Amino acid sequence: MVEFTISLLVLIPLLLGAFVFGFKLVRSLQMEQIVRDVGHMYARNVDFRSAGSVQVAQQLASGYDLTSSGTSELILSQISVVQQADCDAGNPTLPSGTHCTNLNYPVYVEELILGNSGDGTSNFGCPPLQGDSTVSAANRANNTLARASGFSSVLTLQANETAYVVEMFNLTPEFNIAGFSGAPLIYARSVF
Repeated sequence: MVEFTISLLVLIPLLLGAFVFGFKLVRSLQMEQIVRDVGHMYARNVDFRSAGSVQVAQQLASGYDLTSSGTSELILSQISVVQQADCDAGNPTLPSGTHCTNLNYPVYVEELILGNSGDGTSNFGCPPLQGDSTVSAANRANNTLARASGFSSVLTLQANETAYVVEMFNLTPEFNIAGFSGAPLIYARSVF
């Protein structure tokens, strides 16, 4: 009986850890499918500003509470590399061909957030957005906050290419066992 009690001190945390890890792995795989599906639609210019498209995303993410007060968030971003034409557009008062701060850097063009915006922030930064969720030409050219930090390590974009990125965050407080399960957050990303 003493040996069994001592072995339970090891077996119970091991079983709880396997249980939590298994459920988080299942959620992660489901989220990968969601970000691929939403990313595919986003890359084909589906407008996620419209209520109908948001409803489709919510149906794809059913079970993940993709509402403004829910436990999940989708971040849809367009990223492109600043070219000289972008510098000229962002600095219309300067002579054409003038160098700008973000020349040859990947920057945000747009960022849309679906669901609870407090669940997480993009792994590539928080761009200065206008009211329509786009980044102004001046900010794309000159504001270093518009840069997609670390994006070049994920994908190297060439001139005139645009990447469509979908990131998903899901809070999982139901799988949180203090000291055993780590942070109660699952992250998934897809790039088109």
